[in-house]
Amino acid sequence: MLQVEQISKKFGKNLAVNQLDLSVQKGQICGLLGPNGAGKSTAIRMICGVLVPNSGSIEIDGVNLSTHPTRAKQSLGYVPEGAPLPLELHPVEYLSNVASIYGLKGDDKKHSIAKWADRCEIADVLQKPIGSLSRGYKQRVALSAALIHQPSLLVLDEPTTGLDPSQRASFHLVLRNVAEHAAVLYSSHHLAEVEASCDVIAIINHGRLIANHSFSEAKNTKTKLVEVSSEEVAEFIEGKNVESLENGWVRCSVENSGEIIADLVQQCGGKIRLLQPTTQSLEMEYLELIRESNRTCGTGILQ
Repeated sequence: MLQVEQISKKFGKNLAVNQLDLSVQKGQICGLLGPNGAGKSTAIRMICGVLVPNSGSIEIDGVNLSTHPTRAKQSLGYVPEGAPLPLELHPVEYLSNVASIYGLKGDDKKHSIAKWADRCEIADVLQKPIGSLSRGYKQRVALSAALIHQPSLLVLDEPTTGLDPSQRASFHLVLRNVAEHAAVLYSSHHLAEVEASCDVIAIINHGRLIANHSFSEAKNTKTKLVEVSSEEVAEFIEGKNVESLENGWVRCSVENSGEIIADLVQQCGGKIRLLQPTTQSLEMEYLELIRESNRTCGTGILQ
């Protein structure tokens, strides 16, 4: 549904996005993670056609966004951060206007409004002024408007900013329902939300993709907690998060099998006194990848 290949964007001398690749399929919710200033919003705006890449290509449902922008955007629904809404209108009026823009008429328009009002859980507030609604309801109105034309790709930029925990939980239940019918790209810096809602994670820093894998792979990444006889040994076995202990021993984490770790330690003449499996959390992986990316200035992808 979404295929992004090698897109880049410069603002003056600042390279905001650098050769970004990304793919999201129908039925997937992809969480786009990264610290503030990493390039997430710039990437989202290029994918939605708000900004034009300096290089690379974007396809939505098989249609090139650069060469056929109108047709590509027919398959796109977009909820920007702090989505602007006409506060004086009722949701039913607003959704009717949006549906008309997309060419829906008559029974098709009525059916689509009723369908997405029900799925986004706003049917009970359709006749109330948007300005009188809670922030959670307003976000669901914006989501309904983005879905009114049945897009194959839904893009959301920090959609739960300002929502309380109950509103966020409700929003994510709605999002899971939506993902049954579309591909979803979800930009956020809230790790817990991504962990709860997404099937795929893509981590961006310094404008580059530094990790991209299914969430099941991320959750099941097996690391070993290892204690070896020196920093040189830790470096040889590609240890991370190295911590100094007594008498020159160090503790580190290593992504490899126990047999390979033991063989490597033996090869370099070192000693090992602890080899303990552990499961790395998304937060641990994220922080480790960001630290490594900052050290290497975002050059290269880690999988």
